[in-house]
Amino acid sequence: MNSGKKITRFLIWLGVAIFQLIMTQVVTFLLSLLIPGMGDFPQTHPALFVVILGITFSTGVFLTGWLALKLHWLASTPIYSARLVATLIGAYLPLILALILYRTLEPGNPFFFTSMLTSILGFHVPGWIVRK
Repeated sequence: MNSGKKITRFLIWLGVAIFQLIMTQVVTFLLSLLIPGMGDFPQTHPALFVVILGITFSTGVFLTGWLALKLHWLASTPIYSARLVATLIGAYLPLILALILYRTLEPGNPFFFTSMLTSILGFHVPGWIVRK
């Protein structure tokens, strides 16, 4: 594979990862519009807040990655069950750690961004392990 093709594949992968990051925020915003009182959940129901964030982060990452695989933007094996499990693990591990370390989860907590990044990483790792 020549270097131009490698650079193109890397830029496409980077674009998909950025799109996944954006979609975690979009899905979280849309769900916050549907659930009344979501703004108070970090202080009143932190465990439920972690569950909701894990679901929205995983949904945003997985659905965007699934679309990228279906449209052949990513040249990787579509092992969806492994990707879903790794995305869920990547999303929930930092959030559970944040819940243990901080009793109330304030906006801007660094574990939120870490959770988004690890869920994106969790989506892509099974494709790196299993090659065509």
